[in-house]
Amino acid sequence: MRSLKPLLSLSLIAGFCLPGYGLSHDINTSRVEAQLMAQNSYQYLNAPVKVTLNTEFDLKYGQIAYLRTGGIEIKFSKVLQDSRCPSNVTCIWQGQVIIELEILQYGRKVSTLNLTLIPGRDASAVQFFNKYTVKLIDVSPYPKDGQQIFPQNYIARIVVTKERP
Repeated sequence: MRSLKPLLSLSLIAGFCLPGYGLSHDINTSRVEAQLMAQNSYQYLNAPVKVTLNTEFDLKYGQIAYLRTGGIEIKFSKVLQDSRCPSNVTCIWQGQVIIELEILQYGRKVSTLNLTLIPGRDASAVQFFNKYTVKLIDVSPYPKDGQQIFPQNYIARIVVTKERP
């Protein structure tokens, strides 16, 4: 007696991989279903990033970080300026990048922080709210001559610490 396993495997592969054949051919998605799937994907992609104190994390433009300690949410809301000298250019001044973070605590906006990162100067990339310190460590991508950086491509590396009582 011959085994049906190879035939079953082949039919499953053909049904899912070959367009116009098998199960995948019969799937029709309505416009409403497509919008719901896109919305759920968007919500998944924009779900808050769970972070902890004293640990560096990356935050994409428009993304929210959730710090369970203190019920804090941090949103990377704007790139106010990016005048950093492109990596393939010689400049008189190294430039700077300024980003805006919105801070919410237990769902209420408590602060807006503007963090300025100047290569070689650490102090200006630190801001405070309540008993917390927010430090901007890096912003990527780094500019290159002739290449535009769109807001959605920015990623900020941040660390949040808390003063000891």
